[in-house]
Amino acid sequence: MPTPLLTTSVTIWCAPPSPWQSGPEAWLSSDEAVKASRFRRPRDHDRFVTGRLLARAVLGERLHQAPEDVDIRLGAREGAAPGRPYVAPGPSFSIAHAGSWVLVAVVDPAGPSLPGAAAATVPDAGSDVGAGVDVGVDVESTAPARAHLADLLDAVPAGERPTDGWDAESFTRSWVRREAVLKAVGTGLLAPRDDLLLSRADRPAGVVHSGGSLPASDRLVVRDLELPAAWPSPSPGQDVTLGGRAVTLGGQERHPRRSGTSPSAGGGAGEGTGGGTGATYLAAVALRSTRGPITLGSVRVADGTTLLARHGITARTMPDQP
Repeated sequence: MPTPLLTTSVTIWCAPPSPWQSGPEAWLSSDEAVKASRFRRPRDHDRFVTGRLLARAVLGERLHQAPEDVDIRLGAREGAAPGRPYVAPGPSFSIAHAGSWVLVAVVDPAGPSLPGAAAATVPDAGSDVGAGVDVGVDVESTAPARAHLADLLDAVPAGERPTDGWDAESFTRSWVRREAVLKAVGTGLLAPRDDLLLSRADRPAGVVHSGGSLPASDRLVVRDLELPAAWPSPSPGQDVTLGGRAVTLGGQERHPRRSGTSPSAGGGAGEGTGGGTGATYLAAVALRSTRGPITLGSVRVADGTTLLARHGITARTMPDQP
């Protein structure tokens, strides 16, 4: 009997990094508070804090806990390398930020196998929603590749080279796909480059080959995430095309593929990996299954700022906030 193909969906919460009112850093663990205090630039501090606050708000609602009671730990979970944030029990989640984008991806509750697959059900997740499936998300600016493309090309396999050759956007696309997969696996960038081969950067995202300590390629899935042109609403919206498939965004308007200036381009030239007027941001989301072959179902994008406000966390006025 063939192994059933598991379908897992993901929700991705978006928010701009902000200096927060109402003392929300009380939500942070002592280790997180220490790390936050070590950032020398306010924007880096705000990105880190926003990611942790948003993750706690998302996980708290999923686990029916107050955000400050969510116990985010660092360490190995189901074979993941030390350093990966997780909650136990709880759904897998992943945090990414660049420029004025902070993303928190969380695995949605487990569902049935694909229609037409061998009769089977997803193993009971118990209290660990989406057990056996881990998510990774990444977002990056094209600015580093625009400035240092030739120096960066050795970071990805030659087999991912697009037909017309590399440029800043295609390299960044390949890079965010790779980092999303490796975050889902839990190794991060410690995995040897050639243990993972993805589809060419000018083709739909996919895992072509995986080796070494990485899971088999049918237990990995990656998809391009087109960032919304405007911050989405938390209410259900219309279907749009993402990575060649129809998905549901949280907003009430259609969000076209972003190919020009990012809405978060106000970060300024000193933003490092996120900076520069006219910066373009690309993102990807990936899943890793320990249960068997997997496919990515729907990807819902939702408004993290509204979620934080629901918990009494609001930002001070920022002139560059989308």
